[in-house]
Amino acid sequence: MNSPKRPLLHILILGCIALITAFFVSRLPLLGFDYDFEALFPNENEELKHYETYRQTFEYDNEFVLIAIENKGGIFKKDFLYHIDSLYGKLKTLPGVKQVQSPTRLSQFNLGGIVPVKTPLMHLEDEERYTEDSSRIYSDPNLIGAYFAEDAGSLCLFVKTEEGLSKTKSDALAVKIEQCLVSFPSEKVHYAGRIFAQKVYLEQLQREFVVFIVLAFVFVLILLWFSFRSVYGTLVPITVVVLSVIWTLGLMQLFGKSIDLMCSMLPTMIFVAGMSDVSHYFSAYTDERKKGTETSFIFLKISKEVAYPTFLTLLTTVIGFLSLLFSSIQPVRDFGIYTSVGVSIAYLLTYSLLPALLKLFPPVRHIIKSRTKSGTGFTMQKGIHLVFRNQKKIIFSTLLILVIAFVGISKLKVNNTLLEDLSDRVKIKQDFTYFDEHYSGARPFELDLRLKDDTKSVWDYKHVQHIHRLDSFIKKEYAAGFVLSAAHVVSSLNVQLLESKSAFPSEEDYKTLKPLLEKSKKNKDLLKLVSESGTQTRISAKFRDIGSARVNALNEKLLSFVRSSGIEKEFTVTITGAAHLIDRNNAYMVENMLQGFAFSVALIALLTFLVHRSWRMLLVFLVPNIIPLLLVSGFMGLTGIELKSATALVFSIAFGIATDDTIHFISRLKIELQNGKSMLYAFKRTYLETGKPIVLTTFILMGGFVTLMLSDFQSIYYFGLLICITIFIALLADLFLLPVLLLFVYKNSKKT
Repeated sequence: MNSPKRPLLHILILGCIALITAFFVSRLPLLGFDYDFEALFPNENEELKHYETYRQTFEYDNEFVLIAIENKGGIFKKDFLYHIDSLYGKLKTLPGVKQVQSPTRLSQFNLGGIVPVKTPLMHLEDEERYTEDSSRIYSDPNLIGAYFAEDAGSLCLFVKTEEGLSKTKSDALAVKIEQCLVSFPSEKVHYAGRIFAQKVYLEQLQREFVVFIVLAFVFVLILLWFSFRSVYGTLVPITVVVLSVIWTLGLMQLFGKSIDLMCSMLPTMIFVAGMSDVSHYFSAYTDERKKGTETSFIFLKISKEVAYPTFLTLLTTVIGFLSLLFSSIQPVRDFGIYTSVGVSIAYLLTYSLLPALLKLFPPVRHIIKSRTKSGTGFTMQKGIHLVFRNQKKIIFSTLLILVIAFVGISKLKVNNTLLEDLSDRVKIKQDFTYFDEHYSGARPFELDLRLKDDTKSVWDYKHVQHIHRLDSFIKKEYAAGFVLSAAHVVSSLNVQLLESKSAFPSEEDYKTLKPLLEKSKKNKDLLKLVSESGTQTRISAKFRDIGSARVNALNEKLLSFVRSSGIEKEFTVTITGAAHLIDRNNAYMVENMLQGFAFSVALIALLTFLVHRSWRMLLVFLVPNIIPLLLVSGFMGLTGIELKSATALVFSIAFGIATDDTIHFISRLKIELQNGKSMLYAFKRTYLETGKPIVLTTFILMGGFVTLMLSDFQSIYYFGLLICITIFIALLADLFLLPVLLLFVYKNSKKT
């Protein structure tokens, strides 16, 4: 019987938890959402520092919008062209827009611009000249794939937005541009640009955050109901994880952390990871009540048999999440930190709130008894008999599957695309694809060229020649459009002012052009291409989003060309830009996550050795938890799922979670053996008593992660899919392979 102090203590615990919960609930309305494109750039990286200096010298390479408008009747139609020209007029007046380039206005003569032209490209008023205009336009490779679709089915406007627009101003500009486009049929309008992608990401993020919370809650609720068959057995455990989520989100708001793409998964992670400890505790409690154990002894027994292994599982799970600190990407680091905090809170509430509720508001006995004579116990008995009778077959099957897995691993590729996170169902993704298919693409490309001799000028003929050769290489190998460079300006001047038939001038003709260029060196448009000192310049372009693997190969080919052509003797050439940093980010993430995985394996291995003081037990512990990761890697290779930042996250996290069941199994087995049970009886009791909560928690985990597969973000979808596969394989390994390995170890230890 409890002393009077005990109920008072539990009431005090409930009161404190209620006050803390009320405080954090008050913080939730202040929790914001954020998607900062540049937050995905690697921190404290030399390439990032170079890029920041580069864009301060010139301009931001990702502050633009491409708008393509189709016309089934043909683009050289008077009404359509006037409609495009009217759109140009509306766009250039929008706040946040610096410049608009329209196919209908490229005919203006302007010596102050980057590309001065002498005759109009399109004669809007004179329909009889449209055929002539069309022939001239489609004979100019600089225009095709940039302002004019390759299939002549649409026209493209280029909108340069102001640099460093705030999230609010970016969203407002995106809405205003969309309002300008309402007069066109929506299926004929395609747009691409950071302001639209960022807006879509954030809207999708807000929707999915709510969906993930609701689905995870509902699924766990259903699974608890089928497991414990009572309102009490459903509401009490889920209260613990719900409060864990509230506390964690409240702490995030308190420390100024917003919900980003990574943290949108946080409630689901806490729901499923936190429910593991709750399920083991509550299952142990209901089992003891079913056996008729006195209430005063139940909690002591749980503390002895459950608290220690659940504490070890907490450590391994936290180690898995904290391994994300190896990442140089801040949102990933934050996700690791706050998820670790969340599962730690769930553990603390499991051993404070849960016993307080169970003691102050104990369940009715007959409700507990309804819990089972289900088929679970019978299935577990069949499982243990299968293990005892087929030990060699289990080992052989495991080795065979591993051989297949290693074949798949050999096919793994590291790759990413810019908008890979978004589903193909999302319009902005479809629009980016449209630009890839009908134009030169919307992926920015930036090349920084700095003269090694700062006494010379970019405008020297030899240097302009080198830049022209680079232009030609980029257009050919990258199939790039919207190419802008010092050589491009020179070529345009040569054609338009000197009326030369050759695009690039001879050295003699260039003597006429050079004074004009040097005189205009402070022109604001020219300064976007060549620094005022004349020692640094850039080549800017757009090309198709062909994936980082192919881009990296092209980049290597470009740098090889720079070395072999003699350009390297004059210039220091550096590939840079926002898109390049995203590619590098993916490579860094994969590398960092593999380092984090190695760290978590090493730390958990050390922890296991300190607990068991046995190298054999260490191997027994590691093998069933490493194998699922090898099989998932093989699955990725065989099915073509690429290794990228999102999929690389799986390994450390899944390893930390998967080890939980192994810890519970081994801990229970040791307790049974210490109680004097024979080895076979101890194995049977462990399998039957621990197997059921292991299966339950695995399906809770899988159910929670399955909800992530409903996401329109590809990274979240694959994260959910791969973790589901990993923990299911880990369950099979714990139910079949782990007992075989333990039997082998204990038999051999008895012989020695």
